[in-house]
Amino acid sequence: MLEIVLGLALTAAAAMSWQHLRYLRIRRNSAQDKQNLWHANEAFHVLVFFTLRKGENLIDTVNRFLQLMQNDSKSQLIYAGQSAFTVNSKQLGNYDWDGVLVYEYPSRSDYQCIFARGQIDQARQCFADSYLHGMRRNRQKNIAIPQFLLRRRIKDILSGLWRMEPLEPSPMFATFPEYETWRGREARLRACNQINGNGMVVYSLVKRGNRTQQSDDRLFDKQMGSRMAALSHGPLHMGRSVALENLARFDQVFGIHYPSAGYFADLLASQYFKNITGSKQFSDYLAVFTIPITDRL
Repeated sequence: MLEIVLGLALTAAAAMSWQHLRYLRIRRNSAQDKQNLWHANEAFHVLVFFTLRKGENLIDTVNRFLQLMQNDSKSQLIYAGQSAFTVNSKQLGNYDWDGVLVYEYPSRSDYQCIFARGQIDQARQCFADSYLHGMRRNRQKNIAIPQFLLRRRIKDILSGLWRMEPLEPSPMFATFPEYETWRGREARLRACNQINGNGMVVYSLVKRGNRTQQSDDRLFDKQMGSRMAALSHGPLHMGRSVALENLARFDQVFGIHYPSAGYFADLLASQYFKNITGSKQFSDYLAVFTIPITDRL
């Protein structure tokens, strides 16, 4: 009996280690995310949403921004992404953001000291416009994400869900006028897939709705969680929202990895996605769909 228990424990430990290393490889290679998983509990993250001046090259402009930010040795670039499109927030208004940068600081007080010296504002002059938003990232919860997905996958398999259903195109998405905007976004995703066909990361700021809306959201999260667990993608960052400027207020910040922009285009146009998003509701929501460019900087 003891041998059986020990064998099960070793098998579980091996599976968890394999899962952790697999998702770390995906994080580094596909998402191009440089997050140190064991960052200090006091670490403070800052998202930089930016737009370019007309005619400027995105890589060149971001490199100028990074050079100015290098004067601040306490900041570390975690992620850089080129935007495919933006789903705008009611609070922030309409901005077609060109990209997102994610920085980590040792603490919020370190960020505030650097901000007070004007270094960040000087670097922001590289962009036509920008918006800063903070995130308190819980280290323990984020490290556990791959294990939550492994548990979901095991539970699905034991329930008989061995594989995910194929993504069949939705006839309504292809023809109905109300989906015209999203059809344009689908086309943008397919074009971006030519730039980088190996990963996509969606950064979102979420303001939760009422209890009924949150209950509907959990139904969506369960369906998408199963798909993510089966196809090896999912959240990279989950954190508490911290407003740094503007009057907009959100509850949570998410960075979610998908296998590619082409995959998300198929998902977006599918009947499966239409079925599970029908009841999903937020009080407010900003999402920027990005192609990783961290390794090109």
